[in-house]
Amino acid sequence: MTLTNMTKTTLALAGFIALMIGAAVLFAPVPFYALSGVTLPDDVNLVSDIRAFGGGLLGAGLFVTLSLFRRSLRLPSLIAAATVYAGFGLARLWGITVDGLPEATYLWVLAIELIVAAMCAILVFKSSGSAGP
Repeated sequence: MTLTNMTKTTLALAGFIALMIGAAVLFAPVPFYALSGVTLPDDVNLVSDIRAFGGGLLGAGLFVTLSLFRRSLRLPSLIAAATVYAGFGLARLWGITVDGLPEATYLWVLAIELIVAAMCAILVFKSSGSAGP
């Protein structure tokens, strides 16, 4: 697989995940969190914060997905995706350190976040040594 195809595939994966999770959290936070056994309290302020997080993730997903059609955005999108996914993964690791182990579902999510972050970071470094993705 060429660097360009690997980059596009990784960006498509990163963008798709961010779009889907972001949209679910923004538009249906209560049912989305219920899928993993989390019951959100009836607190408009908390739900507002959760929706804002979903909107931010949706925006990041849109930016990353746009890079599939605009070559000039690929490197910035790889950097953004690596940062976003690493941020989530590292925050979960911190949570494990201070709160203990969550259910297995969250450990799978952690693994996916760190794998996507690593894929994007590797492609950033590979792209820096070539003409670009």
